[in-house]
Amino acid sequence: MVQSNDSFRALPINSQFPLENSPQGNNQRFLRFPLNGKVNGLLPLANLRGVIQVALTEILPVPQVAEFLLGIMNWRGEAIWILDLAGLLGATHWCRRENVRNSGMAMLVQVQNQTVGLLVEQVNTIEVYDSQERLAISASMLPARFKSFLQGYFMDAQGSPLMLVDTYAVIQALQSI
Repeated sequence: MVQSNDSFRALPINSQFPLENSPQGNNQRFLRFPLNGKVNGLLPLANLRGVIQVALTEILPVPQVAEFLLGIMNWRGEAIWILDLAGLLGATHWCRRENVRNSGMAMLVQVQNQTVGLLVEQVNTIEVYDSQERLAISASMLPARFKSFLQGYFMDAQGSPLMLVDTYAVIQALQSI
């Protein structure tokens, strides 16, 4: 099942973050998803082509590539890379996790005519944040290798950090392999 950007209205929108534009017009919509048991991530909706459910059996493994690259799959006649987003950011690799799931949700992003599926266990809600409230990641928060894939973070209403994924940096990492 493929959902286009317009279909995200079916996802619940967190009511704590009203959609009205602020006077400065800095509000942006993000798709929230868990990266691991403690940390959630955000992906700008503007970078999203869609979200699809992917069974691991649909992914063709490619030998001798980086571990976070799970392989390629066919999406609408196009071969796209599927990568383990949490694995790229330093979490346990998808296939090594306890209670390995046979499927996940691929957030399809496109940068410079290249579509890539960022595989996560689930997607949650669409949330709105003011881009001026984005915080920088300090050197003590994450190793520099992982920090390069993030644009910063926002704090949610409970005081938990929401890591903002830099889709351009992820695609650049893929192209450099």
